[in-house]
Amino acid sequence: MNGFSQGNLQLNQVLNLSFTSNGNNYSVPAGKVWKIEGVGLSSYSSFFSVSVAGQQVFLKNTNTGYGPVFDSFPYWINGGQNVFFSGLNSGVASILEFNIVP
Repeated sequence: MNGFSQGNLQLNQVLNLSFTSNGNNYSVPAGKVWKIEGVGLSSYSSFFSVSVAGQQVFLKNTNTGYGPVFDSFPYWINGGQNVFFSGLNSGVASILEFNIVP
């Protein structure tokens, strides 16, 4: 089986992006990709949503009795995309940013 790739990924940095209940906009730089690893919420009964390029993405939420657990991670986002994080309360998205290396 042959595979095709346009480049390799090289870890650039770890990002911890804060968001509020009103939401916060971020942009994935061109030539990079983001891998959302997880989200920390300020309240166990809170919720989290993300929109990529204006389209809301529904990440599976499982309430374990100790608060929501998002089973859809990791979630990848291409460079050049606008990303909007929001929640019922504030929180932090944990992201790995990669360079795309030819």
